[in-house]
This record gives sequence, C-alpha cells and structure tokens, in this order.
Amino acid sequence: MASSTKRVSLALFVLLFTSATVQSEPLRLNHIQVIGTHNSYHVAPQEWVMETLQGVTREADGWNYTHAPLDTQLERDVYNFELDLHPFEEAFEVMHVPIVDAGSTCPLFVDCLQTVYEWSTRNPKHIPISFLLEFKIREATLDGRPLKDLNEATLLLLEQEILSVFPRERIITPDDVRGDSPTLTQAVQERGWPLLAESLGRVFFVIHNRSGLRAAYTETRPSLEGRLMFVNSATDRDDCAFIVVDNPYSERIPDYLQKGIMIRVRADSGLRQGRSGDVSRRDAAFACGAQIISTDFPTGEAHPDTGYVVKFPGAQPVRCNPRYSPTDCEEQLKRILSGKQ
Repeated sequence: MASSTKRVSLALFVLLFTSATVQSEPLRLNHIQVIGTHNSYHVAPQEWVMETLQGVTREADGWNYTHAPLDTQLERDVYNFELDLHPFEEAFEVMHVPIVDAGSTCPLFVDCLQTVYEWSTRNPKHIPISFLLEFKIREATLDGRPLKDLNEATLLLLEQEILSVFPRERIITPDDVRGDSPTLTQAVQERGWPLLAESLGRVFFVIHNRSGLRAAYTETRPSLEGRLMFVNSATDRDDCAFIVVDNPYSERIPDYLQKGIMIRVRADSGLRQGRSGDVSRRDAAFACGAQIISTDFPTGEAHPDTGYVVKFPGAQPVRCNPRYSPTDCEEQLKRILSGKQ
C-alpha cells in the first residue's frame, strides 16, 4: 500500500511540475488542446447488416456510429481527423473494413482532402487541422483487389496525392518544425512546435503505423528531412515530434509533454463510455495534457441515450493545455482567435 501511495504521489508531483515549468513565451501548437474524431469518415452499417454482424463478431458492437461529413465536423470545432487508408492499386480508399463496415462520408482519400481544403479556404484563419493516417493492410486484403506495395514509393505517392489538393505552403512539415536543429526530436524539445499564430489556416499529416511502413519512410531520412508527413514516433528516435498514446492514464505523458512532443489520446473506446455515460476517461483525457483528444462522440453527435459527448467546458473551440502552456496562455489564445495577433 505504501509503495502504491508513493507512486501516486510521484505521478501527481510530476503533473504539477509539468504544468508549472512553462513561463511566459509565445503560444505554440503544442500549448493547446483540440478535439478530434476516431474513424472520422465512418458511417454505420445498415441496421439489418449490423444485426447480422453482431452475431458473427464481437467487434461489431463498436461499429454502430456515424460521423457527420468532415466539413460539418470542422464547423463543430473538430480539428483532428483519423482516416483509415486502404492502398488499392487504383486509389487510396477510406473505410473501416471492406464489405462488412465500408460506409464512408468520403470513400476516396482525395475526396476527404478536398472537403477539408474547401472548408479551409473558406475559413483561412482556422486552428491548424491534423490528419492521422492509418494504413489498414489486413482489412484491405478482404476486398480481394490488388494492393500497392508497402514501401517508400507508395508513401511518396500518398504525398503526391496530398499535394494535389493542398499547396505546400499550407502544410506544416517536419522541415518546418525542425528548422536549423540537428534533429526533429531536438527541435521540439528545445523550441517546441511552430507558433500558433503563424500556423493558422494550415494542416499537417501523421502516419499512424509503426514497424515496416515507418521504417520505409524514415530509413534514408531519419529526421524526416524533405518528407511531407510526421510519424508516430518514440523518444529514442530522431523523428520524435508526435506520439499516439491512446490511454489518457499513461504515466509517460508528463515526460512527453516536457519534451515538446505532441500527443493523441482517446477519450472513449468501442462506444463503451457513450453507452454507459461514464465520463471518467473523458475527463482524464482533458486533464492529462494531450494536445489531441479523440472521440466517437463530438459536439453534435452525443450518445442518444446517455447524452455522453466530448467537448470542452464552456463550448470552447480550442483551449490552453492544462499541463503544458505559458502562464499567459489564455490572454494569448484570446488575441489569436480574435485576429488581434
């Protein structure tokens, strides 16, 4: 019991220390929190299909949700999108599982990009929008169509598809973050992400997959030199600017925050919190300091029975990071959002 108490006390001390170490400085991207959506494109299977699937796989219980189109989510202050990519030879398609859970508000990746680009153009001073891109290889094979090879060339094709919609100057890239630092890891640790005021109206992309795909993308560019996208990294790598944690209770989060790393956590999983109305994980996600909090229940999509929803108190579109932000963050953020900075 004493040992457990010491661990809890240490964790609380670290959190308090983290929130107290950032003095007044210009507001950066890693100093704020935004809401994102999990499987942002998702459209639930039809009811009769859902009933059949639930008799076949337990996973289907977590598929019964539908998100609004991406531009509607943006109107509701969602600034992070998770897209599942299926690398078929003819195109990068966006869906969850072919055949059984293939509903998507933007079936082609380029269509998802175009939807966001058009909204971004209409709202040029928006909070930066991030995309978390996950290649679904095992699921894609269920379709039976030929797949692109999983190599550097395919990832460069993905870059070209992004650039066919978003011009380079509207994308925050690893080179932008690294600047003249030797590595991306050193840049975010010493300086942090770019200034928020200078990042308005822009987007950035992160490859969710690790192992083979990450290796293919970084093998000759260990600090993502010249690359368009960031990767889901680790602290012992040169490219560590972003880490997907998912678990808002992770004891690693304070260390990541101190190192300037941007973090994505999930406020809920498998629709369980929505069905029960339990907000403890959501509130932990808000409090942990992660910059991106992902949910299946954003504003406008509360659970119909419990009312569970993930939005910031006071319906703020974005807020200061409670664990890692300058002492005058609220004042700076207000000026930036009002266009006075």
